[in-house]
Amino acid sequence: MVKIVEIRIAKGSDIEAYTRLLQKTYQKTYTNNKLGLTKNCFSRAVFATKASQDYLKSNLRQNTNQKTWLAFIDSKLVGSITITNKGDDCELKGFYVASEMQGKGIGKELFQRALRFARGKDIVLDLYVHNRKTIAMYKKWGFKIDKKKGIFYRHWPEWPEGLRAKCLYMRLSKWTSQQ
Repeated sequence: MVKIVEIRIAKGSDIEAYTRLLQKTYQKTYTNNKLGLTKNCFSRAVFATKASQDYLKSNLRQNTNQKTWLAFIDSKLVGSITITNKGDDCELKGFYVASEMQGKGIGKELFQRALRFARGKDIVLDLYVHNRKTIAMYKKWGFKIDKKKGIFYRHWPEWPEGLRAKCLYMRLSKWTSQQ
């Protein structure tokens, strides 16, 4: 039996489900013991901190410059995407699909909504360098590593001191996204 996916604009009241989705996805996707990024770095306690909750709540705010869509199956949140108009380009963030639901077209449907919102502008994003599977997916969708922006190192305040994760920027050119 095919499950029906409902996609709708996020509401502030979605914060608990949104937090759970992102926390589980981060643990599954970003943990890398060689780098020191243990499951504890992405624990429920970390996602419950004021800083983390403020960030997640900011992703759920809707206005003319930012939209977040959520995907549900049987009222369970299984995917999300946030895109923000930054003027010259748009920033993609909060793009996650529950691991057990990946490969079923949910991410593609969410991404199509973000593309329509971008209205032909470049789309930029950042992600962890060790997240090779996601980098490959974005390349398949036409994104290229943005060498002009370079790399940076992310450190969450809740992580052990000195722990930093290498990140890079990717860009989908407006010329590519209009094809």
